[in-house]
Amino acid sequence: MDDLAGLQSRILAILVIGILLIGFALLLRATASDARRRGKSPLLVILLILISFPLGLIVWLLFRPEPIESDSPPFRLKDHRIQ
Repeated sequence: MDDLAGLQSRILAILVIGILLIGFALLLRATASDARRRGKSPLLVILLILISFPLGLIVWLLFRPEPIESDSPPFRLKDHRIQ
C-alpha cells in the first residue's frame, strides 16, 4: 500500500513540475515575441527574466518601450477616463 501511495505522489510531482515548466516556456516565448515587436533583443530580455525571475519580468513589464510598428494608436489612460 505504501508503494502505491509513493508512486502516486511521484507521478503527481512530475506532472506539477511539467506543467510549471511548460508554463514558464510559454511565458518566455511570449516575452521574446513582445521584445521583438518592441525592437529589443529577445535574447537579452529572456536572459534578464531567467537570471532574475520574477523581478526581471516585473522590470521588463514596467520599463518596456512602445512597439515600433503598430497599426493601433498607443493606449492612453486619459483617453478612457470617465468625466
